[in-house]
Amino acid sequence: MRSNKPIIGITISEMLEDRSRRKPTWKPFDYLKREYHEAILNSGGIPILLPNAGESAAADNMIDMIDGLLLTGGGDLHPSYYNQEPHPGLTETTANRDSLEISIAKLALGRNLPIMAICRGHQVLNVALGGTLYQDLSCFPHETIQHSDPGQTARVFHDVTITPGSLLHRIVGADHIETNSSHHQVIDKLGAGLAIVAFSSTDNVPEAIEQTQKKFVLGLQWHPEAIFEREHSRKVFRALVEASGRK
Repeated sequence: MRSNKPIIGITISEMLEDRSRRKPTWKPFDYLKREYHEAILNSGGIPILLPNAGESAAADNMIDMIDGLLLTGGGDLHPSYYNQEPHPGLTETTANRDSLEISIAKLALGRNLPIMAICRGHQVLNVALGGTLYQDLSCFPHETIQHSDPGQTARVFHDVTITPGSLLHRIVGADHIETNSSHHQVIDKLGAGLAIVAFSSTDNVPEAIEQTQKKFVLGLQWHPEAIFEREHSRKVFRALVEASGRK
């Protein structure tokens, strides 16, 4: 029997084959930190994890099972998806995940499903709509504050300015919030129908995007799942689940 709670499909990271790796296995595997599905559960939704099947046919079937989509953080999207050659700053890419996420993002947009996209997902959303990325912060037109967190210290924070009247502003109810940061790529050209609705207050790096033509399409460059104890993080997850429950 299908749950009466909104079902949120969550994309997951892909680890490639590495025969020098002992645990958990040298074979390719998919994985996800628990903070994502815990945030959905604590917001009243039912999370299901979407494996990196890679084929658009798999995405067609997956999309039928969900009421909303959460595109998660992780490694870099291959720049061939936005017609660029790899930059020296590009990190390892994963073909199956790239294929699945681009496919399912486009399907979700076509069906007007609610979408929240986090960090890498925020970038995937932009590319799925025809946008491009700066492949490394070193490519950004001017000097930036620290946005990357290569040691995964969870100690990199900065202030974000939110555009009044935007969906994000209505959700969090604030002009400024402090967010965590762990990224080395930045949105360049915007995808079709998208608007930048939040910037890093110090250097104007794009921090949030949304598509006003859809009922709920929101991309966040930071990681609200990792700071769920903060009110603005709880609000964005609740908003995704609530939007996914409205037919």
